[in-house]
Amino acid sequence: MRLKSITMALILCFATLSTALAGTNMNMAMKMGGKQIMLPMVEVDGVSAMAHLKDIKAAMAKMGMKATNHFMVMFTGQKSGQQLTDGMAALKITNPAGKTGSPIMLMAMEGAFGSDITMNKPGLYKLEVGTRLNDGRKRVFHFTYTVK
Repeated sequence: MRLKSITMALILCFATLSTALAGTNMNMAMKMGGKQIMLPMVEVDGVSAMAHLKDIKAAMAKMGMKATNHFMVMFTGQKSGQQLTDGMAALKITNPAGKTGSPIMLMAMEGAFGSDITMNKPGLYKLEVGTRLNDGRKRVFHFTYTVK
């Protein structure tokens, strides 16, 4: 019984630490200089999604990293007007050549979900955000962005 308690305590500590680190990484990405691009709002099944991209290419290159943008999305219930902050979200990116990458888990933090991403070739990118939010329903939100 004592071993179970210790194991559970360690699991909770690691979960808390990983959440804190994810928050630190997202805060760091958002504080990096660079242009912020607001994407058009998308509505699916009673939920509005507001997304933006922040150009972090120069700051990340200084650290030897390849990410070019920080993607962040916030969800709001249309009827309640309340922000939906619990659940899961993942991003699939289709590049200008039509190749879709593996899903990227978006980290939840301060009412939004986000991750650093790479869009390093000119052309139209399709950003597909799959979610399962507070209400347990699956939704898919589609955004596009053109890299010049």
